Amino acid sequence: MSRIYLVGLPGTGKSTSGKRFAKKLGWGYADLDKLVEMRAHQRIPDIFKQQGEAAFRGLEASCLRETGASHELVVGCGGGAAAWGDNMDWMLAHGRVIWINIHLEELVKRLIVSRGERPFFPSRNPDDIRLRLENLYTQRQAAYARANVVVASENALLAYAAELRLQTDRK
Repeated sequence: MSRIYLVGLPGTGKSTSGKRFAKKLGWGYADLDKLVEMRAHQRIPDIFKQQGEAAFRGLEASCLRETGASHELVVGCGGGAAAWGDNMDWMLAHGRVIWINIHLEELVKRLIVSRGERPFFPSRNPDDIRLRLENLYTQRQAAYARANVVVASENALLAYAAELRLQTDRK
């Protein structure tokens, strides 16, 4: 295992916790959304507005596949990456996939205060956010459920990193 892909709904901490997770493993970290923005020379909200979701997802899939050339890398994937095309098949074939499955109400709280611009969450209204999260969960849950590992919190993710580190150190 030389790559780990973090998947889950927006607000689960794939980027923030992913960096700490990678550090605990002594690995590098890549944020798939940042890779897309670098490739497109545009911010994700602008890609969505100007080119549409399909163009964004195509760029995302291409950048995802480029991570396959790296070793000892944790990749924080955008919330929809796992549910688009054959991305989940690819991730499972090229690394370990961890689903960060945080309770919906916690995600609503996080997205209300989120400073970043998120194409799927233009409103800060809790009811709007909850409804959108429920819809995304319904659409993406089957893909997320294929992950090798499921954690229910960022603490559980970091504990899993410690467990992996121990396994690696024993070899």
